[in-house]
Amino acid sequence: MDGVRLTVEPEGAEVEVPRGTTLFEAARRLGIYITSDCGGHGECGKCFVRLRGTPRPPTEIDRRMLAEDRLEMGTRLSCRYILEADTVVYIPPGKRRQNRFA
Repeated sequence: MDGVRLTVEPEGAEVEVPRGTTLFEAARRLGIYITSDCGGHGECGKCFVRLRGTPRPPTEIDRRMLAEDRLEMGTRLSCRYILEADTVVYIPPGKRRQNRFA
């Protein structure tokens, strides 16, 4: 598998997923369900997370949904962030649902 590793802070949980997987989906594989009203389709803007290091430039959807100061801090929509390399992300407890049906 041509995989990449996602590390989720603060707990340090890790998962290897195929290159091209969204961060939203990779987190789900760890049992971490990121808050989203649209199910991860880039329509609600609620699934934002903060990437560590230097994330790729924001997408047009990121720019439409998120304030410039958040973008500058490395915040991106997890449903639109495609994992192309090993990535570390901070997902605060307030951005997580208890389960996928909540």
